[in-house]
Amino acid sequence: MASDVDLLSRVQLEEVVRLLDAYGSKHAIDFVTPEEPESLNLLRAAPGSPERLAVLMSVLLDRECDVLVLDASALPTKMPAGLTIGALTRRITPYDALISNNDCILDELPENASLVTSTMRREAQLRYYRPDLKIVRMQGSIDAVMQKVKSAKVDCAVVAAADVERLSKQEYVAELLTNSVCVPAAGQGALAVLIRSSEDQFKDTVQSINDPATHGMLRAEWSFLEHLEVDPAAPVAVLASIEGKALELEAMVAFPDGSEKIQCMVKGTIGNEEDLGRTLAVELLESGGREVIEEFRLS
Repeated sequence: MASDVDLLSRVQLEEVVRLLDAYGSKHAIDFVTPEEPESLNLLRAAPGSPERLAVLMSVLLDRECDVLVLDASALPTKMPAGLTIGALTRRITPYDALISNNDCILDELPENASLVTSTMRREAQLRYYRPDLKIVRMQGSIDAVMQKVKSAKVDCAVVAAADVERLSKQEYVAELLTNSVCVPAAGQGALAVLIRSSEDQFKDTVQSINDPATHGMLRAEWSFLEHLEVDPAAPVAVLASIEGKALELEAMVAFPDGSEKIQCMVKGTIGNEEDLGRTLAVELLESGGREVIEEFRLS
């Protein structure tokens, strides 16, 4: 089994191993050590970036490992030929979290407060909600981001709540941001277990830890992105939630400068995830999202 080499990725990998052990996996599990492959260590791109994702997937395709564990929010809308998602683990907190000095929530931050984030999705939504904020884009580990806040180099940061939770650092979270402030990325909160499509050897094993509810939610989210046909870096976000047999899907698209945000929600039933994603994409585009996306493509 393999993952990226940073601490969070290692913790995610160990979570999957524990789940497999709990379900009585009969396969011996070996880790690909953090020093492997050399090509990954030589790549300077941040964990979770498309460049590192491509290298990790090539490791699996080249049979340097048999199973690859990734954050589901990092996956492309369409999987590369030869790879398939063997399982999606139960989704934990999908929202974004605010980490701040003095535990200030977003509405209590002083005017012109400096805020660190790593994605255009978060930046656009936060600029829309608080135009006065000074956004600092930073790629790096969760520990590095937290240290930047705690050392008072910036006032606050917004990160995935699931990442903080997996590192057992929930005490640093001042606030979970609701969809009215910051809709999370598709797949956020879940882990994806990838295997080679041509092999059934590990399919049944990893399938044992697949969470059907999470799979349904992510199927709806990915369907939305697929029908929207946007660049992965675009300021677009979507989140599905299930209550009983009802499935709710909420999404947004925004101008990078936060000057405008289009947000829509649709409701349906479990079993119609792909149709619900398509319906939401059409509604968002017809509500003004098409103009926002076109301008992003031309920028």
